[in-house]
Amino acid sequence: MSALAGRRLALVLAHPDDETFGMGATVAHCAHEGVDVSLFCATDGDAGKSSVPVTSPAELAMLRRNELISAAHLLGIREIVTKGHPDKGLSALDPEQLVGDVVAFLRAMQPDVVITFGPEGAPTGHPDHRAISRATTMAFFLAALPTEYPDAGAPHRAARLYYATFAPPKPGAELQRLGLPPTVRIDARAWNERKREAFQAHVTQSLHRARFEEIAMTDEEWFTLASGVPQVDEVAGDLFEGIA
Repeated sequence: MSALAGRRLALVLAHPDDETFGMGATVAHCAHEGVDVSLFCATDGDAGKSSVPVTSPAELAMLRRNELISAAHLLGIREIVTKGHPDKGLSALDPEQLVGDVVAFLRAMQPDVVITFGPEGAPTGHPDHRAISRATTMAFFLAALPTEYPDAGAPHRAARLYYATFAPPKPGAELQRLGLPPTVRIDARAWNERKREAFQAHVTQSLHRARFEEIAMTDEEWFTLASGVPQVDEVAGDLFEGIA
């Protein structure tokens, strides 16, 4: 039996396809090793462009939810919670509402490890990515306090919060934003084909294929320890290493 079997990993992200772009290989690897993976997706991505004709944001939202289900199945994600908050509008949402949603999710899923975006908002710096990073960071701490959001379930203290991060951009690359230095580097090569299949399930987003291949199909996926149980190694190869 894998040493990771029975561990729980929670992803807290903004849009359908976020689960694939920055961490799809890591998610597939963890699920294969017996980790129980759950996903919180704050929006339906209905304000973005579509590679297929759509007649309304509502139709795009429906398509993207279905694509998310297909991609999550390929990656091995067990449970998905979608909230349908305004796409491109998370930063304008009442922070108490968004934090409360994430607190309820963490208490329900009871993860050992939580992953969200870094405060810079990933290579794109998307305002929704930055907003969900702030909300998840707050929720990571508040989910453990019984006096906070008392109607959102029994308190739960996850062992670690990680931010997804990324390699410095190459000279001349379209996106030049820097991420935080990694404290975990996951070998993605064995799972990159599964990651590509998951991206292909997001049919409405195929217009972003070139960007996906350029910035997401890397030999490693990187994460930065934001809070929680210290790592055994300064730079580890496992999100769960050293958690009792």
